[in-house]
Amino acid sequence: MSVLVCGSTGCVGAAVVHALRARGHKVIEGSRRPAATRDTLAIDFAQPVAPETWAERLRRLQVDTVINCVGILLPSRGQRYERVHAQGPVEMFRGAALAGVQRVLQVSALGVHEGEGVDGLASPYLHSKLLADEALAALPLDWAVLRPSLVYGPGSHSAALFATLAALPLIGLPGRGLQPVQPLHVYELAEAIARLVEHRGTLRTVYQLGGPQALSWREMLSHYRGALGLGRPRWLPLPMAAMKAAAWLAQAVPQKFLSVDTLRLLERGNVPAANALPMLLGRTPTAMPQGLRISPPQPLFDVRALSRAAALPMLLASGALNLALALLLWRAR
Repeated sequence: MSVLVCGSTGCVGAAVVHALRARGHKVIEGSRRPAATRDTLAIDFAQPVAPETWAERLRRLQVDTVINCVGILLPSRGQRYERVHAQGPVEMFRGAALAGVQRVLQVSALGVHEGEGVDGLASPYLHSKLLADEALAALPLDWAVLRPSLVYGPGSHSAALFATLAALPLIGLPGRGLQPVQPLHVYELAEAIARLVEHRGTLRTVYQLGGPQALSWREMLSHYRGALGLGRPRWLPLPMAAMKAAAWLAQAVPQKFLSVDTLRLLERGNVPAANALPMLLGRTPTAMPQGLRISPPQPLFDVRALSRAAALPMLLASGALNLALALLLWRAR
């Protein structure tokens, strides 16, 4: 089967490419900066492309299935949620329908139907994902939408940041750190996607995906710390009121770490209402401690070396920065 993977250089996309090739499929890697090889395609959803043009490209490549793994963390001058998550993918989805592509798989985000946060305001990130999901479901082709919880494993920027945060001698917690998550390994997400590519019959279904059990934010960081071989942590609860004030102030300066939207996503939690991953895999998903043994976490820097250098102020500053980054990358894939 010939499969186009959009976002092939990201954490999820790269794992999907590997899983499909291991199962004997022909994979066309789509990214903004593709390598100079035959089975690649330049894709930049920030730039408008007519559905008819997409149809011509997909026919030329003889694509059977399209998988969209593209996503951005925060909008920038050339990358907006509306274009990268909604308008660009929808143009391609419509082109796929015109070209007679058999199936489109869309990697979306958990919580898009809970579009309002605890403060009653909508998340632009989730709304843009929902727009693409709904447009795909209205097209005359077979489709599936996957909405995973937090993804960890090789290539995951969020996993590297969480590992860095967990390695600090004093770990900051949003509130009391009770926000629920249900992390799943990227290898198992990729396996589930590969199984959907091979599925016989019609899908046209939304799948919520998570690991084997829900964890609190604090428990998740404890698993990262255990995987790093460190001792018991010391926790620093940070009042949510103070974090909200910091988020409002952060939006007034040039940074890509913290926003009101990322804080809303954190407060909402990240747990599937009905976890479809066991059904798709045909087994119980891997528990996080075992998953972290399979692919050990890689912190962004050696925290213990800094500690030996008595750089506690730097550690505390890094902790604050990485907490902000962790909030941002709550939705990273």
